[in-house]
Amino acid sequence: MIIRQLKAEKFESLHKQLIKKAHQNPLEAGFNVSMTVDKKENILRLQPENHCRLVALQALEVKQNEECRRLYMLITDNKILSSLLELLIWQGVN
Repeated sequence: MIIRQLKAEKFESLHKQLIKKAHQNPLEAGFNVSMTVDKKENILRLQPENHCRLVALQALEVKQNEECRRLYMLITDNKILSSLLELLIWQGVN
């Protein structure tokens, strides 16, 4: 889990993008954002907090096997999780 404090304007802008474009499961406070980095699909699970903080709860790398089934691998390296969060903050939600 990585917590990032943002300036109020940046937090509001990113939060609005998350509401419009990110996937949110029913009865969950967090968002799932799909990101492609170096031709690898990743899913970043985020939760906005109070005081303009954004929490990256976890990240998954999505792969496909021979039968075209999706396989999910949990990313456990905090450096990669932090990097994905910084990329999202820098480029916004697509």
